[in-house]
Amino acid sequence: MKRARILNVDDREVNRYIRSQILHAAGYETIEAGTGREALEKTVFERPDLVLLDVHLPDISGLEVCRLIKSDQRTSGVMILQLSASAVEFTDAIRGLDQGADDYLIEPVEPELLLAKVRSILRLRAAEQSLRQTNEDLKQFAFAVSHDLQEPLRTLASYAQLFERRYREQLDTTADLYLSSIIDGAIRMSQLINDLLIYARLSAEMDVTPELVNLDDIVRQVAELNEPLIAETSAEITCESLPSVEGNPARIMQVFTNLVGNALKYRRPGVPPKVAISVRRQGSEWLFAVSDNGMGFDQAHAESIFGVFRRLHGRDVPGSGIGLATCKSVVERAGGRIWAESQQGEGSTFRFTWPVGAANKDNSAGVTG
Repeated sequence: MKRARILNVDDREVNRYIRSQILHAAGYETIEAGTGREALEKTVFERPDLVLLDVHLPDISGLEVCRLIKSDQRTSGVMILQLSASAVEFTDAIRGLDQGADDYLIEPVEPELLLAKVRSILRLRAAEQSLRQTNEDLKQFAFAVSHDLQEPLRTLASYAQLFERRYREQLDTTADLYLSSIIDGAIRMSQLINDLLIYARLSAEMDVTPELVNLDDIVRQVAELNEPLIAETSAEITCESLPSVEGNPARIMQVFTNLVGNALKYRRPGVPPKVAISVRRQGSEWLFAVSDNGMGFDQAHAESIFGVFRRLHGRDVPGSGIGLATCKSVVERAGGRIWAESQQGEGSTFRFTWPVGAANKDNSAGVTG
């Protein structure tokens, strides 16, 4: 079994020597660094499993070194145990943990406690790596299944459509109905697989570096995608000026695409859809609302509709029943909440929150709740 590699960072040589001896005796491989810059370089190039990081270093604070390691995509998975003989207050430990440290110890530390902490943190690292590998395996499985299922479905739909065009005049009403059902079923199944693949990718997706996303641009793109349906139904979409938020642009696009798409799909017969998108600020969150004048639903189903395959209108309205589950997953992964308010025949309002983020923390725009 591969020995865990530990980077031992302290500007005092005697401290480094004592810790390295304790770690060697316990079967660990050690690397040493005496400054913050050296620690950052060795973390990148040596890829240790764990960094024992002294808070007080001669060039860069250990707290800042911790923050830099955790914010670098190349090293963000490295575990950090901070140690200090001078920063011994409760608030010091809080600062260290807030900068990304996985644990914080005050010196002097008994060797048994140090080793127990090292073993505990390395167990957490092993569990995290196992989860990452499982997620990657699930993602690859989803891609393979999607490809293997989509190909025969495309073949089925294509040949059924060719058959319909070539032999249409020779088919009676019943045969024409059967053939149409085959084509519709293949198309629905293809869409279901696509939606499941999106949901599987999202579920297996590890955190990525967020970007600043202009939501006005997102809503414009959603409106363009739905332009044929908007024109067909004489729909009206109104939108307040929206803020920019931090997140994954593709995932945020999915949230607005699903919510606006549902508002257009679940319309009342003969009533042009009206969709209103609004936002207000509530402390450290944005509160978004997407309201419509559509079919609505019984409020008793307000929670269950966010489950996978939960649909309230059967096959009367096309869809896979995965869209709202995807919205819920995206919003909750960002640290927000999503819920629905509705009344049968009176339309629905879907609300969700999203963190304001560092880019907007000094922005006083919006209504504070």
